[in-house]
Amino acid sequence: MRIILIIKAIAGSLVLGAMGGTAYLMQEYTGTVTEMPGTVMEQQRQVELNLKQKAEQGIKADNEPGEKAFKRAKDLLAMGSMAAAEEKLKYIVSFYPSAMCAPAARKILGEINVDRLLDPDWKKGKSVIQVKSGDTFTRIVRQNKTTMDSLVHLSKLMRADHRSLHPGDKLTVMPLEMRVVIDLRRKTLTLWRGEEFIKEYPVKKVAYRGKAAVKRLKIDSIRGWHGGKVYPSHAEEYTGSNKVITLSDKSLAIRAVSDENQDDMAMGFLLSRADVEELPLLLRPSNDIEIRQ
Repeated sequence: MRIILIIKAIAGSLVLGAMGGTAYLMQEYTGTVTEMPGTVMEQQRQVELNLKQKAEQGIKADNEPGEKAFKRAKDLLAMGSMAAAEEKLKYIVSFYPSAMCAPAARKILGEINVDRLLDPDWKKGKSVIQVKSGDTFTRIVRQNKTTMDSLVHLSKLMRADHRSLHPGDKLTVMPLEMRVVIDLRRKTLTLWRGEEFIKEYPVKKVAYRGKAAVKRLKIDSIRGWHGGKVYPSHAEEYTGSNKVITLSDKSLAIRAVSDENQDDMAMGFLLSRADVEELPLLLRPSNDIEIRQ
């Protein structure tokens, strides 16, 4: 605690007396998102721009942007300082998205974020509701802006049919207010909640003919495909089926990679099977989709 107070005192005097001095240089490579004053943050953006321009010109910086912050984040994780490590990772994702360490930072941060979102015992962003007489799963899902996948998982339900729903039951719900950005150049699918980065998924294969620089769509439905049939999320067959996330342009869908021939004929974005199983726990129909060329 004493060290923290000393650092804050020194930083305060530097900000007041010489904003462009040592404190600025420290923030350039080891800063965090929340602790940076507004003026220094603006300077940091300019530093990032300059470094990016140098990189594009083939000029190697003395220190890889964000590398010190990433090394510090790994050290903090090893010491069990999760909150401080997260702050460093968010700093890299926000200010050094093109750095060599950025993909690894996004991967670690994404796993942390999703582990918490899918943890029934992690209460932030979730609420517990009590089933009333006349309630159905369909009504509960609609009223709470969630999905059957999320509701069943977070409430630890064994069955997803209406026979398992009784007045007085308590269910855990999490509003799924996500947006999706599919970057065709980088071949990534990224989940955002507002301006907060959630997780990045690699896209294994793209079958898309759009020409607009940016195309905005919505999720139309999330269903299961098995044995040539389509099943809604409340059907018993849905659990063991291949998940398909259909977009508002119904020629496009987010699906899992498989060896079946239809993958070569259908349009859309193919991810690993594990990732496509995870996405219905985080997304719902009407979520925004942005496709970037």
